[in-house]
Amino acid sequence: MSSDMQSERQYLDLFRTERALFDAGSCAPLNACRKAAAEALERHGLPTTKVERYKYCDVPSAFAPDYGLNLRRVLAEENPYDTYRCGVPNLSTSLYFVINDVVPPTTACTAPLPDGVVVTSLCDAAQKMPDFIAKFYHLAAGKNYDGVTALNTMLVQDGILVYIPDGVRLKHTIQLVNISAAGGNLMSNRRILVVAGRGAEATILFCDHAFGEQHFLTTQVVEVFADEMAKIDLYSIEETSAVNTRFNNVYAEQQAGSRVSYNGIMLTCGQTRNQLDFRLLGPGAATAANGAVIADGNQRVDNNILVDHAAAGCTSDLLYKYVLDGQSVGAFAGKVLVQRDAQQTESQQTNANICASPTARAFSQPMLEIYADDVKCNHGSSIGKLDETALFYMRQRGIPEAEARLLLQHAFINDVLQRVTLEHLRDRLSHLVDLRFRGQLSKCRDCAMCH
Repeated sequence: MSSDMQSERQYLDLFRTERALFDAGSCAPLNACRKAAAEALERHGLPTTKVERYKYCDVPSAFAPDYGLNLRRVLAEENPYDTYRCGVPNLSTSLYFVINDVVPPTTACTAPLPDGVVVTSLCDAAQKMPDFIAKFYHLAAGKNYDGVTALNTMLVQDGILVYIPDGVRLKHTIQLVNISAAGGNLMSNRRILVVAGRGAEATILFCDHAFGEQHFLTTQVVEVFADEMAKIDLYSIEETSAVNTRFNNVYAEQQAGSRVSYNGIMLTCGQTRNQLDFRLLGPGAATAANGAVIADGNQRVDNNILVDHAAAGCTSDLLYKYVLDGQSVGAFAGKVLVQRDAQQTESQQTNANICASPTARAFSQPMLEIYADDVKCNHGSSIGKLDETALFYMRQRGIPEAEARLLLQHAFINDVLQRVTLEHLRDRLSHLVDLRFRGQLSKCRDCAMCH
């Protein structure tokens, strides 16, 4: 066995030793995928930097420490609906929680759901609608091998289902709050399944938080299925800690005329990697992916995106901006694949980076792979410092240098924030970004854990 296999060996051994415990704390559709995932992981292993999509991320080192797992599905003593208030002012949401990787019983929602809409744990859904879960679970994530996804599939015991039936348009945002909190170092494996029927519309807000001094390792796999003319807006906000490691893999499959957007705002973290795979399978489908990264210290953020244009007349738009300070590292790789039958494709891809310190590093790799001849595709990237001319201009008008730098950094990130269509969320994010640049970022103002 190569040394590269040592990191996953502890999890493979744990899985085989405690297979009965994994199955007992889960449900049939999830259990049915474990064996194949374990066999694939043993054959291929976790990705190393030799794998193109992981060239800027040392995955084996991230998984090498011996983290604990909550295999017996022990619930937190406190009810999160009583303890936590992760709210955006003036934004009405239907609120749900995941504590580490356990889905606590729902006792309250800030907004009701229309008839037919389902937001519940995967294990609960598997009891009531097993064929539905079996039909969609691991369908998108299992098409191509990914080591992190295979590990998640082998170990995960529960997750969240969000189902919006045909024609239903949700007025309220669904908010899923992921909380890492434990008495010791802990690994959590989360799964989210989003299914939107024909013409359905929904906005989903993911908030990630970590409390305490413990080290947390999280894998999360999100599968999104958008039927014809469906519209799904996804927002992901990370406010974790410097000792938090998070791998977030998102797989979206879109049918004709569907619209899916993903907006990732990384405010505080340790090491974070987001991998987004979009497959545009029906004519006229559209994808947008936007990201804002603020990193300093020794933080590392890697965003890797693949947009597969498999049908004609589809569009994709990618915009990612990084502000890197200290010894932080930011990486972006975006690949737009235009297949032979995907004529009349339109695609735009932009990545821009500011290194606010001489020791920060940025890696940018926008890519186009085109097999059709009637397309409009372009990409661009830039890595640089703050505009010294603009700084001089502002200082000449009495603005202190520190304040001028803050204003320029905020203006740089603001291009991404303006793509947030929820007004109250956009205002809240603008405020948090300002606090982040000033070194004053606090946790959610309504969270009882933070006061």
